[in-house]
Amino acid sequence: MYSREFYADRLSLIASEIGLPNRLRGVLEKLKEFFAAGKGKLKAEEKRTGIRQTNAFIDCAKKVDLSVADEETILLLAMCVITEAKNVTVDDLMYSVFSYGDIKEQKIIMELRQKELDQEFWKLCRNHFGYAEPEPTLFGFTASLFAIYTCKNHLEEKQHPWKIYLQDTMKRKASNITVLLENMMNNVIYQESYDRVSGIVSEELQAEKILDRLPKEDLLYLTSFALVDDLLLQWLIERELAEDKNALLGGCSIPDICKMRSKLHFGKQKKAEYDVVLAGYHLLSAAKYTPEEELEVLFSSYCKKDYQIDSEYRKFIVALDGIADKSAFENLYELIENIYRTDYLEKIVYRWNTAFEKNKGYLGMDEQKKFYRKKVAPVKEKVAVIISDGFRYEAAKELESRLKEDQNMEVESSAMISSLPAVTMVGMGQILPHEEIELTHEKEPKVLVDNKPCAATVQREKILKAANQESAAMDYDSIRAMSSSQLKGFSVGKKVIYIYHNRIDTTGENLRTENSVFDAVERTIDEIYELIKALSRRANIYRFVVTADHGFIYTRKKLEVTDKLENLAGKAALTDRRFIIDSLPYRAEGVYAMPLGDMLGNSDNRWIMLAKGMSVFRCGGGMNYVHGGVSPQEMIIPSIFVKSQKGVVEVEDAKLSLITDIRKVTNLNLCLDFYQEQPVSNLVKAVTYKIRFESDTGEVISNEVFYKADSQAEKPGARIVTLRFDIKKRVYDCEHKYFLKILKELDGKPENEVMSRQIIMDLPFTDD
Repeated sequence: MYSREFYADRLSLIASEIGLPNRLRGVLEKLKEFFAAGKGKLKAEEKRTGIRQTNAFIDCAKKVDLSVADEETILLLAMCVITEAKNVTVDDLMYSVFSYGDIKEQKIIMELRQKELDQEFWKLCRNHFGYAEPEPTLFGFTASLFAIYTCKNHLEEKQHPWKIYLQDTMKRKASNITVLLENMMNNVIYQESYDRVSGIVSEELQAEKILDRLPKEDLLYLTSFALVDDLLLQWLIERELAEDKNALLGGCSIPDICKMRSKLHFGKQKKAEYDVVLAGYHLLSAAKYTPEEELEVLFSSYCKKDYQIDSEYRKFIVALDGIADKSAFENLYELIENIYRTDYLEKIVYRWNTAFEKNKGYLGMDEQKKFYRKKVAPVKEKVAVIISDGFRYEAAKELESRLKEDQNMEVESSAMISSLPAVTMVGMGQILPHEEIELTHEKEPKVLVDNKPCAATVQREKILKAANQESAAMDYDSIRAMSSSQLKGFSVGKKVIYIYHNRIDTTGENLRTENSVFDAVERTIDEIYELIKALSRRANIYRFVVTADHGFIYTRKKLEVTDKLENLAGKAALTDRRFIIDSLPYRAEGVYAMPLGDMLGNSDNRWIMLAKGMSVFRCGGGMNYVHGGVSPQEMIIPSIFVKSQKGVVEVEDAKLSLITDIRKVTNLNLCLDFYQEQPVSNLVKAVTYKIRFESDTGEVISNEVFYKADSQAEKPGARIVTLRFDIKKRVYDCEHKYFLKILKELDGKPENEVMSRQIIMDLPFTDD
């Protein structure tokens, strides 16, 4: 009565150490091999292993409430130690087992057998997932899990090729299996193992052959195998090759499918493929493109909407270049290339030339030569002017969108018409302060701005200082190399700073790299955006103007012989791919001439010959990246004015709330509606949420759904989303509490709980 009986054997000491209730002491007898307590004399290695596992067992036991534990919990502790599971749960045990080498070799099962725990493992598999075989194997268990998960909506089909894996006992545990596999694929620690195991099972079950027979609607939300995306992409490509823009799959359009699948597990790995299909879908509209007639209307139409066709073509090519094996996209590429070049580019360029010749130049639109006077001089604060060589209008519109997403930026944009010829030396001269610009008559001509050379950055700075002594010019690489203190020192006392960026034109002009010009555009957008942010933070510059000297035309398909025009000018003529300058005009099929003086706004009496359409003159250099001629892509240049805030404007997260009034869970499978309260904007940022059901002990009892609240839709109804949940099939104790939780994902930090709603688990028939 005073005390209790004391035992000095190893198992009793362990039980005492962890505070094991008396009712569970008997279970330790099953763990003698695990604790190395079942043999008389042990080898040194066996002793070390026993000590290591015992210490790990004791540490793990401290994380478990043993007062309510059962025999399964104690055995689970030991199995988690052997498999090195991260947490003491059945699901974490399974994750570690799947991650432990080849599932067909099942080395981990052999290790469990050495500790006389293999039968206990298979008992867990039977109790929690319904797997019951006379001679169980790890591969058979895994294949059954994936078969049930893949067919969870068609489990009642009697004649299924995977019938051997679709056991009735496992069908009744389908929700547990869904939770297990979906949470594994969403867990960054185990994603790689999930992919590996999924690939092995897919091959052994001949999943491609089986799934290809199913209606494509059944694959829409399936994430069990990587090949599902291949099958869906095949369908999407076929629809686009048929130019079927109205195609639907399970009520989803082609863009819906691309956006939805690219956010799912294996779809993220196929993002480039879905980006190709998405851009291709938008480019199908160009097949019916009809350009406007008049130059000003053409200009307005391009700036409002037509530029998007050039943007989608760029995205199409960039995404296509990101795919290692392009064989599945060869026919789609041919179709899109033909639509872009023949149905859109040739039409708009020819109509632009016709209208330009008719108008004898560009009238009624902002001209590049007035850039300094109209865009720079009126800015009263310190301003950085970023000039990117070849940064065409469509790319600038993407930069504008990114800047507008920043809560600390106010952005206004407009467009201007460049001078002819639309080349670097002329364009760079025109955006400097000047009264007159001149193109010299030398074999290798120079541009003079008010009789001053302007080819080098130092020369341009002198011209800027003549207009405003508090001016400077610097190339992008030099600016980026400066420290914060150097930047601040450099900007002190300056009013106008010209910064020259030259990634696009340098890439495009080189025959070896011209096919990487769209990659250069993508990098340029990133670099200009980061430059504006850096100068705002580190150099106390809060006003920016982004512009270009000229644009360009680029198509991936090589030019045909018929696209190349003969150069009929004299030997003294200046010949480029898109223009010829000579003392006398000449006319030929596909060529027209205009006075050069009219183009430059001076008294130059030479003539500029222009290719009417997409054609180029025969000369050296690459033929896919060209500029200098007459087209909206070459001549329409951007002017983006950016006003950055000195302080930081507070931005809030896009809030996600639950619409469905759920108080009680009565079904293992349920759909809940959630509402994004505000559209993403300058002051509301996109946020990724993790949504799940869990117990008051922290056990996750459902699949975890990741949802990114990034909708910009103004209509509230468009910001409602339906998410699917699978609840674990088990007995839910009325003594415990259960919750539906919304957690905000934080990079490298603990998750932030934004909603927790207690719910009642009313599932009376979950126990077999």
